[in-house]
Amino acid sequence: MQIYQPQLDQWTGNRLEAYAAVAIHGQSSNDKAYGVIWFTARTEVDKVNRLVTLDDVKLTKRNFPSLPNNGSQYEQALQACMSSLQTIPLDLLETSLSTTSAVDQQKKYQLNNEPPNIIFSGAPAVLALIDGEPALRPTGDNLQKVINTRALIIFDSSKQLYYLALMDGWMEAPRIAGPWSVAKNAPVRSLNKLKRTAEASDQNQVLGNPEQPLEQACEEGEAPAVYVSTVPAELLLTQGPPQFTPIVGTSLLYVENSGSDIFMDNFNQMFYVLIAGRWFTSNSLQKRAWSYVPGAALPSDFAEIPTYSPKASALVSVQGTPQAKEALIANQIPQTAAISRNAAKLEVRYYGTPNLKSIEGTNLQYVSNTPIPVIYVPGSGYYAVQNAVWFESSSATGPWAVATSVPSVIYTIPPSCPIHYVTYAYLYGFTSTSVYVGYTPGYYGTVVSSDDVVVYGTGWSYPPYIGGEAWVPAPYTYGVGAAFSWSTAAGWGLGFGLGMTIGSACSPWWGPVGGWGWGTATPAWGWEGYGGAAAANIYGRWGNTAYGGTRAAWAGTVNNAYTGNYAAGARAATYNAQTGVVHAGATGVADNTRVANAGNNIYADHDGNVYKASPGSGWQQHDGDGWRTWSGSGTMRSSMNSWQSARGLGDQRWSNFQSEGWGSGLRR
Repeated sequence: MQIYQPQLDQWTGNRLEAYAAVAIHGQSSNDKAYGVIWFTARTEVDKVNRLVTLDDVKLTKRNFPSLPNNGSQYEQALQACMSSLQTIPLDLLETSLSTTSAVDQQKKYQLNNEPPNIIFSGAPAVLALIDGEPALRPTGDNLQKVINTRALIIFDSSKQLYYLALMDGWMEAPRIAGPWSVAKNAPVRSLNKLKRTAEASDQNQVLGNPEQPLEQACEEGEAPAVYVSTVPAELLLTQGPPQFTPIVGTSLLYVENSGSDIFMDNFNQMFYVLIAGRWFTSNSLQKRAWSYVPGAALPSDFAEIPTYSPKASALVSVQGTPQAKEALIANQIPQTAAISRNAAKLEVRYYGTPNLKSIEGTNLQYVSNTPIPVIYVPGSGYYAVQNAVWFESSSATGPWAVATSVPSVIYTIPPSCPIHYVTYAYLYGFTSTSVYVGYTPGYYGTVVSSDDVVVYGTGWSYPPYIGGEAWVPAPYTYGVGAAFSWSTAAGWGLGFGLGMTIGSACSPWWGPVGGWGWGTATPAWGWEGYGGAAAANIYGRWGNTAYGGTRAAWAGTVNNAYTGNYAAGARAATYNAQTGVVHAGATGVADNTRVANAGNNIYADHDGNVYKASPGSGWQQHDGDGWRTWSGSGTMRSSMNSWQSARGLGDQRWSNFQSEGWGSGLRR
C-alpha cells in the first residue's frame, strides 16, 4: 500500500481531520487500485524541529470504487497502516492549511491603535522606557533607584541629578526627560556597585554595549543620544541621513540604512513606518506627528512589494496579501506537549496580599501583584497558568494542582486586560497521568486585528503593579522591537530586538517569557524564519520529568532527519526531504507500507476521485482502467492547482529548513 501525502479538511487545536489518496498494489506492476481514505488524529506539534506526530489515528471512511465491497477486505490493513503513520513535517501541513478555511477561523479583535511616541534619529541613540512615572526606592549611599524600568537609572537627591548606565559609564540629567550628558563628578564608586548588583540579579540592563568605553565614544563623536520615555515609545534609527531606495514596480521607496521599516510614498509624499505589525503615517520623520493607518487605507502599492525585495517581510502586515494570510495560518498552529500531572508543580509568589482586579466585560478577577497570571472564576475557584500549563486551586494561595479543564469564560478575557495572552494557552484533554496542552503564538503576544492581519501586542498601555520594592510589569506592545519576518524559503516568523536599543540583548519583560528574559527557551535573536521566537518551545522549561515532549523530538534515537535516519518510538517512521518519502513501520506492515511517494504528485478530492499532476501532460484522473487526461471545471481546477502549489511550497520549506542546518540534529 502507498498512502500519499494527506490533504487537510481542518486542523483545530490538536485534532486533525484529513483525507489521502491510496494505492493498493497487487501481484503485478499493472495490478493497482486507487482510492481515498478519510481519517482523524491527535497531533503533537514540535515547532522547533518542524515536525508533527500523529497519534490515535482513526480511519473514518474509505472509497475504492474499483474494488469489491468498496475495499472492505482491506479495512484492517488500512487501519494498521494508519496507525503506523506517525510523523509529518510541519511545513507540509502548514502550507496545506492554505487550501482550507483556516484563515477565517481565528478570532479577531478591535485593538488600541493609538500611535506610540515615535522618535527618529539619524545619529546614534538609545531609548530607555519607564513603566509610567518613575518609582524611586532607596538603595543606600543616599541614592535611589527607579525600579519600574529595565534600564539602570539612579537618582541622587543631594545633587538633584539622575544617572543612567550607558556603555561602560554614566550619563546625567536634571530631569528624567533630559537633556542627558556625560556625567561629571558622579559618585562613580557607589553607582558601579549598584550596577554590579543589578546585573548579577538580572534586574536591569545597561544600555548599549557595556564593554564599549563611553569616554572613547564621546571623543570620536559616536556617543549615543539618550531618550527616556514614561509613555509607550519606539526609536527609529538610521545610520546618517535617510537613504531612500525605490521598490521596483511601485511608487514606494524604503530607507535602506536602517533596521526599521521606514517607507515613503512618492505619490502622496507621505512617510509610513511599520511598528509591531501596525502602520503609522506622517508628513515628516522628525515632527513625531504620526497617525494610525487602517488596513483598508494603506496605499495599494504596499501589496505590490515584490517577494524578492529586502522589504518583503512587510507583506505580512498588508491586508489581503498571500503573506498576511500565511501569517494568519501560522499564528493558529499550536506548540503542544504532554505534561505529567504529578511532576508539574506551581508556587505563586505574591507581593503582599493577593490584589484582585475586575476584568472588564466579565465576572472574572485577576491578581495584579504577581508575575504569574492568577484568575478567580466565581463558583469554580482560582486558575493560574505557568509555562503554558494550567493549574487550579480553591484558594489564591494554593495548593495548586494541574488542571484537567479550564472554564470557557476565561477565553472571553478581552485584549483590554493585561492577561489577555492566557487565552492562547489550551488544555485539550487528559489521562490519569498526563494532560495534553498547547499554545499558539498569541501566548507570546501576537493578536489578530480587525484588519485581518497578525500584529504584536494589543496596543493598550496597562498600568503596572508597583508596591514596596516590587514592580510587576504588564505586557508591552511598543519598545521591545517586535517585528515579523517573511520569506519564500522560510515563511513567517516573529523576532524581538530588531532595531531595539535597550541593552545588548532585549526581550519582552512580562508573562510567558518569565521574569527578565527568555532564558534557554528562545532561539538566537537572528533566527527570524521558521516561526522565529514564536517557535520557541516554552514547555522545555518544565524539564524531562514533567515534560514528555512531542515524540517527534524526544522519542527514540535522533540522528539526521534530512537523510531519513529519524526514529520515533518503537514503530519506526522516517521522512526523507530529498525524495518526499515517509516510510512507516508497524507489526505486520513494516515492509509493505509507504506514506507519500518520491513524485509526491497524487491527490484526492472530497468525492473520492484520484488525480495526478503530470508536468508534461497536465492533470490526469484515474478510473478503473488507468489514467486519463482530465479537463474539469474552473473551480475544481483552481482547487487542484492550490493543492499542488501548497504541497510544492511545503516540500521546499522543509528541505530549506533541513539544508540550512536547523535539522542537522533534532533540538529540544
